[in-house]
Amino acid sequence: MSTLDVEVVDRLDEVQKGEVARLFYQAFALKFNALWIFTRNEKQVVEVLCRSLRYDNGLYAVREGRVVGFVGLEKGDGFFATLGYGALRHSFGIAGGAWRYAAYGIYRMFHGGVPKDSIHIDPLVVSSEVRGLGIGTRLLEASFALTRSANRNKMLLEVVDTNPQAKKLYERLGFKTFKVQNTGLFTAKAGFAKVLHMEKLLD
Repeated sequence: MSTLDVEVVDRLDEVQKGEVARLFYQAFALKFNALWIFTRNEKQVVEVLCRSLRYDNGLYAVREGRVVGFVGLEKGDGFFATLGYGALRHSFGIAGGAWRYAAYGIYRMFHGGVPKDSIHIDPLVVSSEVRGLGIGTRLLEASFALTRSANRNKMLLEVVDTNPQAKKLYERLGFKTFKVQNTGLFTAKAGFAKVLHMEKLLD
């Protein structure tokens, strides 16, 4: 397979939306368990995500009708993954939904807004079966084009210290680290101790 077999699109059918939710969970299972939804139950997480993701704010790599990667783009009007109380209550009940919603709200308080000249990437996911084939690069390049068309000149993202391959990809495409945040006290159970904040200035 090559990237020529892959199309980058901005619209999905209902089956493909479910594929995005599953890819999201599989890529960040530790974070969903330790920081975001506090469960290892993939079915429950996927159910919440299907009800929560702002699919119109993403770009998707599709091969033969199946989603093999995606990027969430945050433009200052909310998160790509907005975990609302209604979605959490549907999967975890009134009490379970309430405390998860409160905990996720506290986590999100540490994430600032998106400047008017920027678009924030969160997340970038490529299926494990097709990594190394340039799909992440295709998604990022499509994101750069979209950012320019929106008359913005900067892209922002974060990468954790335990994901050096992603950091190398971002650096190869022109991202530079401008802040390192020590988070180990809160994120050790999620498998990382530092968050690197990166930016790319577009021509």
